[in-house]
Amino acid sequence: MKMRGALLGAAFALALPTAAMAQTEGFYVGAGAGVNWTRDADVRDYPTTNFGLKESFDLGGVGSVSAGYASDFGMRAELEFAWRWRNAVDGTESATPALQGLSGKTSSIAFMGNALYDVKTGTPFTPYIGLGAGVAQVRQKLNGVSDKDWVFAYQGIVGASYAVTDNLAVTLDYRYFATLDPEFDLGPVTSKGEYRNHTILAGLRYSFGGPARPTPAVATAPAAPMVQQQPQTEYQVFFDWDKATITPVSDKIIGDAAAAAGRVRAVSIHVVGHTDSSGSPAYNQRLSLRRAEAVQRALVAKGTPANLISIEGKGEQQLMVSTGPNVREPSNRRAQIMIRVQ
Repeated sequence: MKMRGALLGAAFALALPTAAMAQTEGFYVGAGAGVNWTRDADVRDYPTTNFGLKESFDLGGVGSVSAGYASDFGMRAELEFAWRWRNAVDGTESATPALQGLSGKTSSIAFMGNALYDVKTGTPFTPYIGLGAGVAQVRQKLNGVSDKDWVFAYQGIVGASYAVTDNLAVTLDYRYFATLDPEFDLGPVTSKGEYRNHTILAGLRYSFGGPARPTPAVATAPAAPMVQQQPQTEYQVFFDWDKATITPVSDKIIGDAAAAAGRVRAVSIHVVGHTDSSGSPAYNQRLSLRRAEAVQRALVAKGTPANLISIEGKGEQQLMVSTGPNVREPSNRRAQIMIRVQ
């Protein structure tokens, strides 16, 4: 067993998360399953020195579990355990006739440290890329004899996630996984093999996020004194992340605003939509306007004359709670209803 390569891989795997865990947005766990294609591999010095063969393999399965942290600027760092199994030897080729057509199989388990970057799009769809390093135990069975070796492993990752909710995402990615050449005792001398793998992995990722902030139900601005200016009543309507759908709680607030506008003989109603800072500014501008339009439709449906209502979208320009970029803040996902009265 190549202990030096294995220890180097273990040290690198443990160091990766430490370097990327600054300003974390939340802890997450994930799990996935899929298929793997193990590439053709040379087995050298089998069964004795100066002999050898090339193996080809059938498709196999893969499963993985992971845990990590996501930062508010797109970086993620995670630890992963993966198992690739049941790649049966489809055939062997050799200049030595006796080494052709042998049977066997190969498999591996791996402990990896991965560093990934999420490309924020302002939508539930998030592409990502990443690199990983760690250690793997590669097992080889050939012609009825088996052995295993721990070696340094590395991988490249390209994929995308789709946010089903604020916490749950569906993931799909491709991984190129490879190791340093493992060594096996399959005969009188030590044989040297290869392990290189293409993997397609589908899974789920659950994010626990940071401390939850309570979403206020309604905020009413204090009435201005009725001296030299007209009073204005304000209501706040809140939305789910990346949504412009009126919730039951928001619908009641809009009903209260419509009723108040009727009682005080409103001369105008101005609706201003807002977003949090997650996503691009251009996307957030459009989303804020959609939220204002949704409130406008709800007010009209409750009897408010349409000609009294004007709308505006502010995007992420006027945050109720100040945050950095790409932060999901419930208090900032809102629309203001401002009623001007006589």
